[in-house]
Amino acid sequence: MRGAELERAIVDAAPALLGYFVHRVRNAEDAADLVSETLIAAWKSVRRMPRHPEQARMWLFGIARNVLRHHGRTMARRDALTMRLAGALAAAPATDPDKALDIRAAVGALPPEHAELVRLVHWDGFTLEEAAIHLGIPASTARSRHARAKQLLREALAPSPARG
Repeated sequence: MRGAELERAIVDAAPALLGYFVHRVRNAEDAADLVSETLIAAWKSVRRMPRHPEQARMWLFGIARNVLRHHGRTMARRDALTMRLAGALAAAPATDPDKALDIRAAVGALPPEHAELVRLVHWDGFTLEEAAIHLGIPASTARSRHARAKQLLREALAPSPARG
């Protein structure tokens, strides 16, 4: 019974909810996602929905306001993280782009279980033990794979007469 009432309230309020979000967020895709989040939240709390249609509409907009506030906090955190990352990248020592591409290609050419271990340890800062836990393998296996991966990378990245 409450589902039918919610459905009627949604049908009546959906265009206005979309407009509410379109006027408050950066792009229409976000607005559509926020309408969806609002409808999911409304469905989860349908038992609290007022019976009177106008009150149900206002209840939906109350949910929408909370969804929008959560979205705003999420966007602020994402933007702050982006700024910190940009600062870290700007402060990082410059690398030779060709060498970086060579390294990326060499790691990509490793067997998948070796490549992921190298990425976790050398790119993501995991210890071998942490990487082993993450990959669900014994630490001894991680150590032997890491040693093999380093050997394969040395061979792949060694200067050859053709490469100079």
